[in-house]
Amino acid sequence: MKVSLQIFKLQQPLFIGVVLPNRRGFKEERELVNKLERLGFAVLRAPASGSGTKSDRPDIIAGRRGFCIALEVKTTNRRVLYVGLESLDQLVRFSNRFGANPYLAVKFKRSGYGWLLLKPEDLEKGCKYYKITLEEAYRRGVSPEAILSTKLEEFREA
Repeated sequence: MKVSLQIFKLQQPLFIGVVLPNRRGFKEERELVNKLERLGFAVLRAPASGSGTKSDRPDIIAGRRGFCIALEVKTTNRRVLYVGLESLDQLVRFSNRFGANPYLAVKFKRSGYGWLLLKPEDLEKGCKYYKITLEEAYRRGVSPEAILSTKLEEFREA
């Protein structure tokens, strides 16, 4: 009996049971998830959010004691952030169905500042994109810590 060995050259590395992040901003998204968890939120990163699906799915869903937020996460190295119309519209549609408060979580990487949470209406709407400048984002946005204390107090009073 003859035994022949065939050697196959793999074109790409083989990973079994490992899902590698292929989206830009993965590191920053995990950083925000960890921050929210440290603040006491129960947090879920939504797989296949954004352009990976046509379904209305935010990047992150977080809740604490009945207060729920849905987040679309964006980072930029520039002083102006552009967000596709459909991306933010999907966030609002999901939030309305789910009963969450929609926020855009923004990090201007080179600014030296941390995360800001913006309401969708805080952004200027154009033909193809929503946009906001660094200065406007810091004027209108709030930190995750601030939204926690402010919104939970408002929630308790209602």
